[in-house]
Amino acid sequence: MLQLIRDRVKGWVAVLIFTLMIIPFAFWGINYYFEQSGGVIAMTVNGADITLTDYQLAYQNKRQQWRSMTDTPARGETLELLKQQTTDELALDEVLRQTALKNGLRIGEGELARHIRQAPIFNGENGFDASLFVLAANQLGLTPNALKAKIEQELLISQVRQGLLETGFVTPAEIAGYAGISRQTRDLRYAILASDPIKDSIEITPEQIDAYYDDPTRFTVPEQIRVAYLVLSRARVAEDVYLEEGALQAYFEANKQNYEVAETRSVQQILVRLPEDVSAVQSEALQARAQELYERVKDAEDFSEAALARADEYGDSVEYSEFAALSRGVLDEAVEDVVFTLEEGGISPPTQSGTGLHIVRVDAINERVETSLAEARAEVEADLRADQAAERMYELTDTLATLAYENPDTLEVAAEALGLEVQYSDWFSEDAPGGGIIAEPEALSAAFSEEVRVMENNSDLLELADERYMVLRLLERQPASRKPLAKVQDEIITRLKYDQARAQARELGEQILQQLDAGQSQEELALQYSLDWKTASGITRDDTGVGRAVLRAAFKAGIPEPGQPVFNGASLGTGDYAVVIVTALASAGEESIPEEALETARDELLRSSNESIWQAYTSGLQAKADITVYEDAL
Repeated sequence: MLQLIRDRVKGWVAVLIFTLMIIPFAFWGINYYFEQSGGVIAMTVNGADITLTDYQLAYQNKRQQWRSMTDTPARGETLELLKQQTTDELALDEVLRQTALKNGLRIGEGELARHIRQAPIFNGENGFDASLFVLAANQLGLTPNALKAKIEQELLISQVRQGLLETGFVTPAEIAGYAGISRQTRDLRYAILASDPIKDSIEITPEQIDAYYDDPTRFTVPEQIRVAYLVLSRARVAEDVYLEEGALQAYFEANKQNYEVAETRSVQQILVRLPEDVSAVQSEALQARAQELYERVKDAEDFSEAALARADEYGDSVEYSEFAALSRGVLDEAVEDVVFTLEEGGISPPTQSGTGLHIVRVDAINERVETSLAEARAEVEADLRADQAAERMYELTDTLATLAYENPDTLEVAAEALGLEVQYSDWFSEDAPGGGIIAEPEALSAAFSEEVRVMENNSDLLELADERYMVLRLLERQPASRKPLAKVQDEIITRLKYDQARAQARELGEQILQQLDAGQSQEELALQYSLDWKTASGITRDDTGVGRAVLRAAFKAGIPEPGQPVFNGASLGTGDYAVVIVTALASAGEESIPEEALETARDELLRSSNESIWQAYTSGLQAKADITVYEDAL
């Protein structure tokens, strides 16, 4: 139906029809996002709901992590795996949160505040910066309160883990044994059976080549396309904005506060927290406590030491905090009014807010610094250009979307109207988009959509990161195919020779090992098979003097007895085969192991033990939990 409308209805008729359609959909959409989206339940864990919003944020973070690690967007089975990981982790976090609360664990407001204030990501040049906290929340798609709740949950889970793992231990005997094994050395002899001479003797038949080529999973070339595209960016639009001097001055005057250094104050605070449902008796007692605190700290030379001592004395109801550069808009308005009227060194009597009673001391005042247009000109120009570009972007993106829609078989009309250049991609596939703008998830998805790839229409307007907008269309398409046999025949022959030579070298090596086990001497075998035995003494597990495969075979071979060596073998990546004889083993005695090696062994054993304990504990919790995932909502 929509395609029929698209094909037959254009011009002012299309505008009228879609305007009439947009009105009800717009209001329905607004209602959905503001009233429904946050209320949709993605899963429940022991009766506790996890919203679709929380799931989507976690899922998008998973997809971004995948892209940053692999430099490719997740698709198909990978997306399903990431969805499963997201629901598993959300369920586990909720189970752990419930477990923490059930066991009486809590994160005090003071502890939470200290953790947030001390986090480097939320600190600027002058210490904690509330604007950085808000920015971090916005980047995660959260409100500041939601980010605070997330951090609180992480601290709760950390308490559970720490409480469980602090009981872990390893014995001195285990430490000494592990350190001794780690420092164990072996003496060995080994010979390499080369596969190259075997390859030279192998003849590959046409039937073998055909059989290898006929496997449909080999030598396939995925579908590839080339696209043309237009990009409209706010940054580019801003470059073309013409600025008159009068407009620049007017903008500066209207927004002067943005270019000034606002007044800030260095503040210390004691908060006597009031419970939500505080009774009159409790309120009176806490007000008396706050007044007593004020009397005891108002003349203290070191306010922080005095405040912390009192806070320790009174317990969780009293919290101490400090702000290196406090600006307006952070504290409760009543408290803020007091802070910004105190003189330097002044201490306020208790001031009540919605959370409690505040005693504050102002240690330093950083006065507001005014800025002239000349000093801030570059910043003002950039801001004005950005503002005017933002106003133009609405009109330009609407024009781009409309012209691309009304002329579905060309980008030239939109390009000419907006002064944009039609750009062209190289050949790319869905699994190998290369670099650049085409590799961005929105662009790649649109390029391989049925609308673009099959119906050969312009794509919808795509919104990319950094306020860039894009429309693309198909230029050329190459269906999935297989490479011709003639082009891959040499590759097939090389592969078949390698596989057969490797198998024959392994078979010969295993035959030699059987002869060694049967008691045949190394010298006889050297003559029989032209072996070149090499000797290596005192080899450790991380020795670089022999190949990794030889090393692994030597340390998997078992323990030799005097006069009774043990044997093992291993295929090498080159196709060769190593025959390994371990003649002696030396273990480090506990007395000869350095203290730092024992400490390292202890840490590694404890880490491994703790991970096993934690895995078993969380698996048990999840197995007992009542978890329901509403797949239809995801």
